[in-house]
Amino acid sequence: MRHPFAFALLLTLCLCAFPPTSSAHAADKSGDAAQAQAPDLPSDAEVLEYLRLFGYGEMMEMGAAHQLDALIELFRQSRPDLAPGVLDLIHQELRAELKAAAEQSLGEMVAVFKRHMTRQDVRYLIGVGRDPRMQRVVRMQPGIARDMEIIGERLAEIVTAKAAPKIEERLRMLQGGQEL
Repeated sequence: MRHPFAFALLLTLCLCAFPPTSSAHAADKSGDAAQAQAPDLPSDAEVLEYLRLFGYGEMMEMGAAHQLDALIELFRQSRPDLAPGVLDLIHQELRAELKAAAEQSLGEMVAVFKRHMTRQDVRYLIGVGRDPRMQRVVRMQPGIARDMEIIGERLAEIVTAKAAPKIEERLRMLQGGQEL
């Protein structure tokens, strides 16, 4: 089939378009629907505990702080004409807003995890997260992330170095009016 979701959509439309024929059958179906719509979802508090134990909030905040740092550095390089201290002031204001915004983002993260995990999943992971060895691993995550970032930067440098001659050749071809 050309569109893989077309069959599923058609089937859904057909099933919705033709209601059950008997009232007893309809009552059975409504009970089934209520059960299907109330899966074993974890509570918000359980998901927040899981996120806290595994350091998701701190990692998200660290990632956002890194992006803000990169943004300020980009401005610093592209706008050397700015008065001294302007970018530092902007950076301070951005950092000041980060904590509150990170707390709000945790609520959004809860919704994501609730879509993908059951109550049993979250409770199991909370148990794992409370283990002292896991807490040690969670405390190491920021350092591991920094080390991994260095590896990622080296990878980007390797890719850029290998691709640069090919890119330059293609750009010369474009400037010469040739098609790629």
